[in-house]
Amino acid sequence: MNTIVKMILPAAVFVLASAGAVGTKAERDNASKKALTTEWIQINNSPNQCEEREVNCTPDNIAPICTADSDNKQVFRKNAAGQCSVQLYKLDDN
Repeated sequence: MNTIVKMILPAAVFVLASAGAVGTKAERDNASKKALTTEWIQINNSPNQCEEREVNCTPDNIAPICTADSDNKQVFRKNAAGQCSVQLYKLDDN
């Protein structure tokens, strides 16, 4: 009986650890895929004139600069004063 426990216990621990690792990776992958958010492009290069765009971007500096897919213009988030001037960065689409 003691020999069976010594053989089965490590195998069971390995199986549980593997299942936990796979489950954790799937959650992390889903968390990194964000939904589209409403952000802004500048009209005539003025932070006071903004137009909405739906993008997948973040204010965290992870590079490259966020651009709108439709017209490749740089996308910004509005600051407290309502100006579209907070620089955004593209999230990985994978």
